[in-house]
Amino acid sequence: MNKSAEVPVIVECHAEASAYPASGYAWYIVVVLYLAYTFSFIDRSITAYLVGPIRNDFAINDFQFSLIQGMAFALFFTIMGIPAGRLADSWNRKMLIIIGVATWSTMTVLCGKASSYWELFVLRMGVGVGEACLAPCAYSLISDYFPREKRS
Repeated sequence: MNKSAEVPVIVECHAEASAYPASGYAWYIVVVLYLAYTFSFIDRSITAYLVGPIRNDFAINDFQFSLIQGMAFALFFTIMGIPAGRLADSWNRKMLIIIGVATWSTMTVLCGKASSYWELFVLRMGVGVGEACLAPCAYSLISDYFPREKRS
């Protein structure tokens, strides 16, 4: 056999391209996260649609209602976002999203069962804690499922 006839075959391997899952599964993840965000915004703003009934049922003033709508949720949503981001970097993100969704959903249901102003206040804090888990995990998951050039 002639050695000059043997030509080595060079196979180029793009490790970066194979590091990402199939695009169908990646888009499935995006749809699931989109639905989670949609429900997150609904749960976050549901009290704004129920101003009248909440004020009447609990005999509260505008300031007290604003604390339920604003501080109870937003303060804990913001504060818990930091440890949630840390957990998203070191723990199972899918499980953290599941725990967060279960927490905020349970707290939202319990808000409907609240019998006092302070009970509703504490439950709204729980909604904020649960929702704080979604954003850090979602951003991290999307960066894992899509190459940099496909992200906007």
